[in-house]
Amino acid sequence: MTRLDDIVDLLLNFDGISRKFVLPSIIDKLRLSSFKGDTPHGLGEDSAAILTNSNDVVLLTTDAIVEDLCLGHPRAAGFNAVLANIMDIYAAGGTPTSFAVALSYSDPEIGSAMLDGLIAGSHTFKIPIVRGHTNPRSSSTYVVGSATGTVQKDDLLTAGGAMANNILVLLFDRNGQRGAHYTLGWDSVTDRPSDEIVHRLSVMNILAEQHLLTASKDVSVAGIVGTAVMMLEYSGKGGTLFLDEIEKSRPSEIPLEDWLRMYISLGFLVATSKENYSKLEHIARDHSLSPCIIGVVDNSREIKLALEGEERIVFDFTKGPVLTPKNDHE
Repeated sequence: MTRLDDIVDLLLNFDGISRKFVLPSIIDKLRLSSFKGDTPHGLGEDSAAILTNSNDVVLLTTDAIVEDLCLGHPRAAGFNAVLANIMDIYAAGGTPTSFAVALSYSDPEIGSAMLDGLIAGSHTFKIPIVRGHTNPRSSSTYVVGSATGTVQKDDLLTAGGAMANNILVLLFDRNGQRGAHYTLGWDSVTDRPSDEIVHRLSVMNILAEQHLLTASKDVSVAGIVGTAVMMLEYSGKGGTLFLDEIEKSRPSEIPLEDWLRMYISLGFLVATSKENYSKLEHIARDHSLSPCIIGVVDNSREIKLALEGEERIVFDFTKGPVLTPKNDHE
């Protein structure tokens, strides 16, 4: 087997990707069975976009933190609940406006630490916590967060708008380190001033306002490859990821095999035209983020990985849904 074969096998068995295989059936059931569930820019997006009577769109997102992190590192769990939701809002081009949380625990020290993490997150990302629910006598331990944001209707970014011949660009903060509590995480937030973090995140507001992108997602626990797969499948497209380019641009201390699977704390994957790349690059660097072209979009509905002159198909959407439902609201 070649190195590329080993990487394909690694990705197919990566929990960050494989645990999402159930999502298409769950989302489709919600769309078909819930009241007005099949609405544009809703299920399937990182942030639901709720239209209003004005040009403002209300963004709504929610994320939960796995129990292992809550039990082992409760303060980090609270902080990451805020971070995960904030990233979804910015990925849609929006500005976060409020945060709500549900806490469940039995150990009061764990509950207090999760609360401390939530408060730290609210200050770091400058978002007020406006609502919560607490169960201090639970048999399970978790933290679930939900955030709202706003964006102008004409500036809304979607995960499902990638077009053939677009390029895929990874934006991330090169100043960081492997996560202390999650080894497949790239941490560019710890010990960083709040103003610097918000400035980096605001890159998405500028890119949205200047209409330089066709699609956008934050790099989730599915990693760079998993995030790209979700974007391209939701867009009804395919594409090729250039692992050689990802290898060149990765942090030197992180092996490629890890970097492909990493959650990137201030990382976004965007699709854009080749003509817009120079503007995008300038804006990204002005916000202290490194841009790198990591792939290209096509109409094949297949995801291919290319490395060292070899190419492999890793997912084929023509055989059925993989990670996302069909997007009927292009």
